[in-house]
Amino acid sequence: MVLARLSTLEHHFIEKQLQADEKTTVLSSQIDKLVKSIENLAWSAQNTDKTVTLLGLSDQHMRQNFTTLQRDLTELLANQKLLVTTHQFGKHILKSGCNATHLPAIGNAFSTQDGVSYRSCSMVPFRESGVYSIRPETPFKQPLTVLCDQEYESGGWIVIQHRYDGSTNFYREWVEYREGFGNLDGEFWLGLESIHRLTRSARHELVVLLEDFEGNRTVARYDHFAIGSQTQKYALINIDGYSGTAGDSLSDMKGMAFSTHDADSDTSNENCAVTYSGAWCNLNGKYLRGETKEFATSMVWKSFRGYHYSLKSSKMMIRPKLMK
Repeated sequence: MVLARLSTLEHHFIEKQLQADEKTTVLSSQIDKLVKSIENLAWSAQNTDKTVTLLGLSDQHMRQNFTTLQRDLTELLANQKLLVTTHQFGKHILKSGCNATHLPAIGNAFSTQDGVSYRSCSMVPFRESGVYSIRPETPFKQPLTVLCDQEYESGGWIVIQHRYDGSTNFYREWVEYREGFGNLDGEFWLGLESIHRLTRSARHELVVLLEDFEGNRTVARYDHFAIGSQTQKYALINIDGYSGTAGDSLSDMKGMAFSTHDADSDTSNENCAVTYSGAWCNLNGKYLRGETKEFATSMVWKSFRGYHYSLKSSKMMIRPKLMK
């Protein structure tokens, strides 16, 4: 019986050893394949590095390559009258990895001598916020370059005022507020004439996004916003349907004309633009960074932080109101 048990144990031992040898062989084969794969990867990386060196993909060459790619695809899209500017196309190509199959369908666009314009920001096929050319049907004869916000509430917003670091002086003369000033990539005022024409072309809603230096963010929204023409001194003719968390600090200005320090159009005995160092609403006042002893001279929104607190940022945006 002892010999029989020993024989059985020997049999099991030999069987386990064979299984182990088989697994070792398989593992060794897998390791060999892994080594070869790593060698191939190293070879590919080396050749890629050589290719990049040969191509000379410096920043300048990249820009040249994108310019060439944009030109070639523009010729293809021209047959459908679908053109895009180098700026937006380059951003989209970078995001989609230069894969032409990822190009979006472009509609509601038409060609101009300067590139492509869209009916509105909501018609822009790119979902990235940025500077685009738009031209509503009326009363625009020429395209208007605007900053489109494509992120807030599904996008389609035209930014008409943006402040966030105090780098742009907003204590300006009448003609500057009429024509607009600043940089669309930074702080700016779009321009009274453009805002009038936009709000005249269709019913627009307004949203005001605010933030203080403690990181508190709030919003004021109006279902209907419009300003009058230059002959009406760009009066706030419509500001209705408030909702939001910031409080309504704009409706009490309904009917009031726009004033600047060199063009007093308000009904007060004093020039409010001079007294309060701003123009129109106090969001165009001085950039004083938080608590201040000055009364209503800085970038304030009364119902949010009162008249003695200069806000960190403000963004005023409009878009055509969807009729229900």
